[in-house]
Amino acid sequence: MADSDKPSAKEIIAAVLVVILVAVGIFVSVGVYTEESKPVDVALSDLGAKFDDRVEINMRIVSVDPIKGDANVRLELIPHGKVLDENGGLAADLKLHVPSANGKSEVEFKKGKNLTPVEAVFNLYGNASDYPFDEHAADFYLWLEKPLPEKKAEPKPAPAAEDDEEKKPEPAAVDESDLNEVPLDVSFFGNIPGYKITAERSKSSDEGFVEGMIKVDRSNTVVLFSILIGVLMWGLSLAVLFLVLSLVLRGRKIEIAMFSFMAALLFAFYSVRGSQPNVPPIGTLFDFIFFFWAEALVALCLVLAVFVWVFRTPKA
Repeated sequence: MADSDKPSAKEIIAAVLVVILVAVGIFVSVGVYTEESKPVDVALSDLGAKFDDRVEINMRIVSVDPIKGDANVRLELIPHGKVLDENGGLAADLKLHVPSANGKSEVEFKKGKNLTPVEAVFNLYGNASDYPFDEHAADFYLWLEKPLPEKKAEPKPAPAAEDDEEKKPEPAAVDESDLNEVPLDVSFFGNIPGYKITAERSKSSDEGFVEGMIKVDRSNTVVLFSILIGVLMWGLSLAVLFLVLSLVLRGRKIEIAMFSFMAALLFAFYSVRGSQPNVPPIGTLFDFIFFFWAEALVALCLVLAVFVWVFRTPKA
């Protein structure tokens, strides 16, 4: 084996540096993935946790659709204390109030039955056309009530004599059993790839009424990937522009392969644009900054190159 075929010290050092850079890149990527894949675990309201007789609600976001404006949520209800009877069923009828875009805002649970999971669809408001910088939010409230005990109508008192002294009725004492709110202990869980999800409770919440907001944004990975795609589109389209300008201004020879290259870019840009994660239809902010300009620039360059090739006098 000749000495010239042996790798030099510079080549070995360069190879080692490449391996180190790749290893560091993979390590950083895994760290970003680990951070974004952590499930959101928020104690929305623990005000009702101090009551023995309460219902624990685990709110888990299942899916989001920014285009339709829907956030699908599953509610798991776990009763505690005297909410249950001695047989493990409900001690009284309960009614859950929850906002839902599918029209079912009240869910009834019969006495003696179990609390089954509830599927709800929250209205997600925001502008999906701002992709990949769009922000969305969904308001919600939770209220679990039990029916008040029926009170028998009291007989009307006999009319008092004119000379009798008028008596005022004494106010009735408030019994805690007459309260129709069930204390709630609400937690929020959720993690959907491609989205950054957070939840917070409003200040108007109390032990029996929980109100809050779910915020949904694009994850940092999606934003960076979309920007990278846009920068590549601009870079390739500008390279095509400089190529065609060199043909027109400097009189360089036109190769037929150039036409295939520019025509392929027109279709490649469209495919790459549609391959972005959870991207809405055409008409987003990304399109107006990157895609439309890249397509128009390459198309004009292709047409210009064809006309130059047709009308330029061939050299002898």
